[in-house]
Amino acid sequence: MGRVKGVSTGVGAVVVCSVMLLGVAGLSLADEKGKGAHRHYKGEVVDKAGNLAIKDETGATYSLSEKEAGRQGREFKVGDKVDFTVNENNTLIDVHLAGEKGKHQHVTGKLVHVGLMKKEIKLQTADGEKTFPLLLQETKTKALKEGTEVTVELNEAGTVIDLHEGKHK
Repeated sequence: MGRVKGVSTGVGAVVVCSVMLLGVAGLSLADEKGKGAHRHYKGEVVDKAGNLAIKDETGATYSLSEKEAGRQGREFKVGDKVDFTVNENNTLIDVHLAGEKGKHQHVTGKLVHVGLMKKEIKLQTADGEKTFPLLLQETKTKALKEGTEVTVELNEAGTVIDLHEGKHK
């Protein structure tokens, strides 16, 4: 009788663990689908401890260094109303004056190289090899192997603000 109880307890534990693993796998797949989802906000440029930041409608702030503004191809000042985009890591990737439309470009090619010392990516495109500066070194480049087809999204300054495996849809 004790042996049967031990076996049924073991089987129960295996069933519970299996259900939990399936649930986690489902969440993982859902996360992958939702990954890359950018969120768009409206806000205002504010002074935060002597530096520029953007305050959204909820009161959350996002750092906006002068260097960052330069990479965006713009100059901002306190009081500017802006539309901005953050990536899945809550990192600011695009900023425009309110009402200004972004003129982004998508370029598809095979990954040749991602610079580790210099934040840049090189692609083999139909027009030859092209090198683009990366806004963030972490811009989804870590898991990519050379030769992988990727599409980069460039802001108005020609800086990569996003990257996706495959062709742009």
